[in-house]
Amino acid sequence: MDITDWNNDEIIRLVMAKGRVTQKVLLDALKDYGGKEIPQSTFSCKIRRNGLKLAEFQQICKILGYNLILERKEK
Repeated sequence: MDITDWNNDEIIRLVMAKGRVTQKVLLDALKDYGGKEIPQSTFSCKIRRNGLKLAEFQQICKILGYNLILERKEK
């Protein structure tokens, strides 16, 4: 699936829907994984503003069981 032009909101919604997890469950897992608690409102705003950091996205992918793969475009 090519998600090159997707924003944070679209990507996070997709992985949460496929994993059948809510934002609250994801935030609890992030707290357990990284030890840092993120308020749900702050997380929602970050996603809507497209302000999610790469490291945060990588943690979310690990928690939900996804690999990030970078491929060169075919011309």
